[in-house]
Amino acid sequence: MSKAPLAQHPGPAAAARVNALPCRATHRRVTLAAGATLLQAMAEAAEDAGAWFELSDLPVDKLTFVRPAASPDDRHVAWYSAETVLRGAVIERAGAHLGRRDGAAFAHIHGMWRAEDGACHAGHLLAEKTVLSADHTVDVWLLEGAMLETAPDAETEFTLFRPVATGPVDSPNAVLATIRPNEVIEDGIEKCAAVSDLSVSAVKGLGSFVGTQLRGQPALTDIATEVLLVGEDGRSAISVGLKGPPVSGELAARANHVCVTFEVLLLSQGE
Repeated sequence: MSKAPLAQHPGPAAAARVNALPCRATHRRVTLAAGATLLQAMAEAAEDAGAWFELSDLPVDKLTFVRPAASPDDRHVAWYSAETVLRGAVIERAGAHLGRRDGAAFAHIHGMWRAEDGACHAGHLLAEKTVLSADHTVDVWLLEGAMLETAPDAETEFTLFRPVATGPVDSPNAVLATIRPNEVIEDGIEKCAAVSDLSVSAVKGLGSFVGTQLRGQPALTDIATEVLLVGEDGRSAISVGLKGPPVSGELAARANHVCVTFEVLLLSQGE
């Protein structure tokens, strides 16, 4: 199985390789309103709380996304492609962390969508530039006690989500966390889970890998791939690289390393 090299970032590596906070997650079914941007609809549904959204079969009038791309400078390990805009598309499956940037709602979304002509695409969806075409009900986990907030990151020289406390929380049932570059994804998830005594039953998350290794499939060897974890155990993924179609399947065990960051919500039994 071919492997991509580890990511070489410009800044000093942070000593702590995960940043994790216990919190409380409450599952709801909410309806996102037609005519709104996806960001507006999610922010309204979450009522200023941090949240994880699962989006499936969601029709959109306009969908804007980017993919990984080679860095335009010698400081960043990778960058983003030019924007692609689709009309009349359907978000087949996506995950979204809703948090804050500069005091306002901000979403990080990865997933897979289908264009009006049937072509399948994947990558990093821009929620503020995506407009819903119909009311649609989705699953959301609303967070108490923690949320993701952007801040400059010295190691990668990107502005990244990190978990911040939003107040005390009784009876935590989840962990909100980020995992740093070059961590094996399984190790990172285990380190995040170790901040609490909860029995983790589901892993929600998205981020980037250095390439992507799937069981029984050719590897993606791009320096950066956009990834969405799928399945309750976090062992399967949708991934896309700098070129070519998206791939999906079970992750090869202990073969996938974080490229820039990986954001996870770990849920306890019954949530």
